[in-house]
Amino acid sequence: MEMDEDLDTLPAQGQGNTIITKYEQGHRAGVAADMRNEQVNIRKYMNHLGIVHETELPPIRALEVKQRRKESKRTNKWLKMFAEWPKYRNTKKLSQRVYKGIPLVVRGQAWSLLLDINKVKSQNPGKYKVMKEKGKRSSRITHRIQLDVNSTLQNHMMFIQRFGVKQQELCDILVAYSAYNPEVGYHRDLSLITAILLLYLPEEDAFWALTQLLAGERHSLRYSTAQMLPSLRGSYHTRSRCCTSPSRRS
Repeated sequence: MEMDEDLDTLPAQGQGNTIITKYEQGHRAGVAADMRNEQVNIRKYMNHLGIVHETELPPIRALEVKQRRKESKRTNKWLKMFAEWPKYRNTKKLSQRVYKGIPLVVRGQAWSLLLDINKVKSQNPGKYKVMKEKGKRSSRITHRIQLDVNSTLQNHMMFIQRFGVKQQELCDILVAYSAYNPEVGYHRDLSLITAILLLYLPEEDAFWALTQLLAGERHSLRYSTAQMLPSLRGSYHTRSRCCTSPSRRS
């Protein structure tokens, strides 16, 4: 049987098993190549955020060079702050720098510290793997997740490949979270939030970052999640387009 059969025509259990197999085997699991995966000099089409555009981008302008130099200086300030994290933690200086924007190259490290990811991981050894396996038993949820994963940040270099590594990690995290927090379960807007976390964090770290954002005592969105996610349902596709198709050199 061909692996790229129409998932919508499969029974629920068949859908889940087929999707899981595809992600586990990767993009070579019988999936037809698409135009997004052609071998091209992709750097000519990709901006500094990793978004791949349809046409070649113009040369970097002087203003962009100036902005990148400013970003480099801000990065050095963050690196110095990381070296003395206990001193800066919970300070006004930290809050000010967060509101100014965390530089791209240190964003993952900053999020990890701000969300206490290493602490929560050490308190839950092996739990992410257990939640992944538990979540995969729900074929219907897996099918819903797969549909959203394919349309999430689809023009970003890290998610452009169908059944690629990052799409697999995104699917696994969402499946695991649906089992970890059944009160929230899965909602399509979680796919975009998780994908953004995956741009800067390893897979398991991104999972625990999501749990901290939605349920952690310090950052909890737990009581607003039920109201927040449904209210975003209508604007999902609009926001997705904004994130995946920014202005040139944005």
